[in-house]
Amino acid sequence: MKPIIYAVTIALSAMLIAPSGRPGVQVTERERENYEKIIAGEIVACPHGLDANGSCLKEGDDGIW
Repeated sequence: MKPIIYAVTIALSAMLIAPSGRPGVQVTERERENYEKIIAGEIVACPHGLDANGSCLKEGDDGIW
């Protein structure tokens, strides 16, 4: 009985682990450029600041939904 329980546990674990991978996140070209500039230590020219994703904020926007 124990070998069957172990086999089922291993099979279920493998089924849960197999499909999990890094999700494909869509990042705009502007956000990628800004991110690379920040990582390189360069200054990103955004008059109203950056949001958490690396996009330039518009006037009056605070970056909170």
